[in-house]
Amino acid sequence: MANRDYRIERDGRGRERLVRSSSHREGGSQGRGRSARELLNDAEERIEMLNGEILSLQTRLSYAQRDTWQYQTIVNEHQQCRPLRAQLDAQVREVRRLEDLLADEEDANARLRHKNEELKEKYRLFKRGSREEEFKLRYEEKLAEVEVLRRRLAEKDELLALETRIADKNRTIVYLKDYLRRHGFHVAD
Repeated sequence: MANRDYRIERDGRGRERLVRSSSHREGGSQGRGRSARELLNDAEERIEMLNGEILSLQTRLSYAQRDTWQYQTIVNEHQQCRPLRAQLDAQVREVRRLEDLLADEEDANARLRHKNEELKEKYRLFKRGSREEEFKLRYEEKLAEVEVLRRRLAEKDELLALETRIADKNRTIVYLKDYLRRHGFHVAD
């Protein structure tokens, strides 16, 4: 037993275990004389190692089956997408056609708006022309009123001038009466 070496190995689950390795000397007559217990331990270790490998292989198989299933699902979805792709392409063409129609309608609408603005301007000018006649009539009325007011002003100016002349003459009369009274004449009021 002194000639045996032990080493650490990992099984399929990743656990470490101590494994006895046989030396070159054990391969001879000493190796044949191993007890049933040792052989049983070796067999159990081998079984445990094989069970670990089986578990590892089952896990890998499970992953491979899952990947295959996912791949098959993707392939099936891809095949189902072909008609959807055709529908999508048709819808894209329809949307583009509608966008072109919308652009044409917007252009036509812009032209109509411009024409509408021009017509509004013409109407405004036309209406202004008819309002000009109304303004012309009002202007003539106001002009007649101004003439009347000018005549009245001229009459008032004449009246004022007359009143000023009368006031001047009254002052002159008053002055002359005072003058005569101062010089001894008798003047009636």
